[in-house]
Amino acid sequence: MRFLSLLFASLLLAACATHPGKVDHVRFASDARSVLATTQAGTVRGVQGAGVRAFLGVPFARPPVGDLRWRAPQPIQAWTGVRDATRPGSDCTQAIGRKAILGGGGGLVVGGEDCLYLNIYMPAGDAAELRPVMVYIPGGAFTVGSGVNYDPSKLAADQDRVVVTLNYRLGALGWLAHPKFQAESEGFGGNFGLMDQQAALQWVNRNIAAFGGDPANVTLFAESAGAWTACYLMASPKSEGLYQRVIMQSGGCLEPSSLVSAEEAARTGAKFAENLGCGGSDQIDCLKALPAWRLARAPSLRAGINGPGSWGPVHTDATVPENPALAIHEGRFTRVPVIVGTNLDEGRLFANEVKDMDRYQKETIWMYGDVGPRVLDRYPVGPEGPAYAIAANFTDQRFACPSQALRRQLSRYVPVWGYEFADRGAPFVLPDWLVGLDLGAYHASELAYVFGTSWVFTDVKRFTPRQKALSDRMQRLWAGFGQGDFGPEWPRVEGAGPVRVFTAQGDRLDKDFFGRHHCDFWDGTPFGAVQ
Repeated sequence: MRFLSLLFASLLLAACATHPGKVDHVRFASDARSVLATTQAGTVRGVQGAGVRAFLGVPFARPPVGDLRWRAPQPIQAWTGVRDATRPGSDCTQAIGRKAILGGGGGLVVGGEDCLYLNIYMPAGDAAELRPVMVYIPGGAFTVGSGVNYDPSKLAADQDRVVVTLNYRLGALGWLAHPKFQAESEGFGGNFGLMDQQAALQWVNRNIAAFGGDPANVTLFAESAGAWTACYLMASPKSEGLYQRVIMQSGGCLEPSSLVSAEEAARTGAKFAENLGCGGSDQIDCLKALPAWRLARAPSLRAGINGPGSWGPVHTDATVPENPALAIHEGRFTRVPVIVGTNLDEGRLFANEVKDMDRYQKETIWMYGDVGPRVLDRYPVGPEGPAYAIAANFTDQRFACPSQALRRQLSRYVPVWGYEFADRGAPFVLPDWLVGLDLGAYHASELAYVFGTSWVFTDVKRFTPRQKALSDRMQRLWAGFGQGDFGPEWPRVEGAGPVRVFTAQGDRLDKDFFGRHHCDFWDGTPFGAVQ
């Protein structure tokens, strides 16, 4: 994904500044008042107003600073008195920039290491019974992102749910692996961000009843990098009992270049340290003494979500004991119902810099090597131009076909539903003429529909009546997952299909997803989904 758009990087920088999950419409509502909840560690003060109750910046683990950097998250220390939870905690340290987002280093650093916080949203008032819970893991290529970048208050209020968003460590602070981490009983490392997610789910299991949520009725939903980790969480025995169903949006973890063992990732750890001036025998102590901003700006030397030179979770360690592809194939995962889906035009968000044939050919060969000429033949440039062709092959190889394979494998053991979000009129914050191409149903475009609120990519005020109806439909389906089968309008996946295609004009069932996305072609290459 070397052709990552400067536009995408700029928007993610904006995301870190806007923080819609602060829910100012609740905090500063005319009827705003304080509300209390008591967790196992102490009492927190949130805010209720405009029909929503919110608790922001609630810690779920001790700050991973000092000696706790690159350690498993530790239980939060109890406090006395009442802790303020009306404002979000810090984002995790992250570098924002064109290269940095992919793990290539540099960028503008924001956030801090004291960042293991979550945010809880629910309807105003107390319910007669505990409400179902939805826990959202945000995406961001494992380098950027924050739970408070999203506003789930409408989803919570309209669907009568308790919705939780969370932070996890990013970049080198979340995903670095090194052989000498073993001396601190952390194995090779590489999964600190994943352990944060698991710690947040454990916190929910122990504490969410204090906020009116049912710990035995939890839907885990996640997008992009968050969906990749949700898949890894399913392959972790430590996740058993922490959720009752999973929704993975645009994150098929069977994409081969993203499947990396902890030992393999650790082989580059010493060189990573040397590049930062830590060349002696005490590399870990040296790295722990460095300021977080230097680590956030250092390029990755290991493989991750985007192949070499990126970050992401690892397998074959204490958290994820085997390759998720093998665990899923053989049924060794948390067996809960699952929804797996993608967007029709995932790759268009990243492709607007591919403006001519020369760039298209070079980028394709760079991404696919010896298979590149075959990809060029399979995805010829049409009248729309080369950006659309490279976006199509990237969509199919990275998102559509791995998700299709994941549905097929999971459906051998658990109920599975598939979808494709295909509203090619999805609003975008910038006009098409400035973006340079029609983004269609771009990567992450479904999020505004699922939450029903604006975020950095999408302004829901621009929804047409039909798009508003589609958003309402998706919110009901996401929140209603687990209340029984969806009926004939959305049957379970059996083998290759069908998937439900979401459009503003009306949904339909499609049995040719595999063919439309050239999955037969990709399965015959080294870039095909691990089966």
